[in-house]
Amino acid sequence: MSDCFETSETLLDVDEMLAHIRAATPVPVGMERVALTHAVDRILAEPLVATLPLPRYTASAMDGIAFTSQGRTRFRLVGEALAGHPFDGVVAPGEAVSITTGASLPAGCDTVVMAEDIAASGEDVELVRPEAVKPGQNIRHVGEEIAIGDHVFEPGTLLGPAQLGMAASLGHEYLNVHCRPRVAIFSSGDELRRAGAGNDTTSSLFDANAFSLAACLKRWGAEIVMTDILPDSLDESIGQLSSASRQADLIITSGGVSAGQADLIRAATQQLGQITSWRVAMRPGKPMAFGHIKQVPFFGLPGNPVAALVTLMQFVQPLFRQLSGWRHWAPVKWHAICEQPLKGRYGRLDLLRGRYHVDAQGVISVSVLKEQGSHRLSSLYDANCLIELPADRADCDTGTPVTIQPLGELI
Repeated sequence: MSDCFETSETLLDVDEMLAHIRAATPVPVGMERVALTHAVDRILAEPLVATLPLPRYTASAMDGIAFTSQGRTRFRLVGEALAGHPFDGVVAPGEAVSITTGASLPAGCDTVVMAEDIAASGEDVELVRPEAVKPGQNIRHVGEEIAIGDHVFEPGTLLGPAQLGMAASLGHEYLNVHCRPRVAIFSSGDELRRAGAGNDTTSSLFDANAFSLAACLKRWGAEIVMTDILPDSLDESIGQLSSASRQADLIITSGGVSAGQADLIRAATQQLGQITSWRVAMRPGKPMAFGHIKQVPFFGLPGNPVAALVTLMQFVQPLFRQLSGWRHWAPVKWHAICEQPLKGRYGRLDLLRGRYHVDAQGVISVSVLKEQGSHRLSSLYDANCLIELPADRADCDTGTPVTIQPLGELI
């Protein structure tokens, strides 16, 4: 079995690493049927085909009167049409019906004039501005938005409020969606303890990564099936990773993949699977690994908290979106004007934590945070974006346009 550690001095550029991940991306996870009330932020698994038209009937778009437009300016009111309570009869020429927004258009009518443009006198009404009336105005025709047989949404559609509202409008109580990908998350190292652990010592560290990575993945729609700490024991690590491969669609570890610590991950994956891509020309995040454990996609992320979350966003997220069934997903990137000089290193992508703001003219400007250490988790919640300094540029002058990745609710 090939082993990427044999060429440990080679750094993959970001595009190469993403290409390796895309090439190995499995098909989306299975499908389940859920009630519309539980379908928010789920991914549609089958086409949603309209079996009803929308609107379901021809209706008034205004409160006013409905009549047949034949050049008349005066009409006799013969009844009313209310939403949910249609007029039962046929409106003859010269007659009109009082009508409310959303009410079914009575037979014999083809035009609606709003209440503000009529003058009433007993049972008679007169058009105030007859020259402005156009036959067919203020009418919502049956099926003008959605026709029977239309593919309203295709598989891979993220179901947000508008999509769910449309599904409800078409009478759907349940939808077929992709299952949530099951994810197992491990931190690595004997020095780690869970928060609240009774055997805490001054030489131990509380594990932050399992919690922050799990929280981020839950926001993306994951079902977290395992979170644990891998001890510095090959047998125990093999056992836990093997167990994870039977329960999860994706396995993530943090720590233990840098140059001086790779033996444990290497040995475990040699017995359970394979690491195919290792070390990427990016800061933070260089010591990152990708491969498979018993055919389950595996990511070995750096141990530093910022690097772990940044690599999750850059590399795990595209594969996770594919597992989720979300088609045509792409990361959000904006252009901004740099407010100060930036320094990086030629030959690697630097992702600098920064803060952007938008001025009154809509121009986006961005400044870099002073602290950029990958161990400083506070630098991520103090930031609202990542600033890209690409591999072919070692610096950037004030006023230069740069690409930023807004963090929003991603991290």
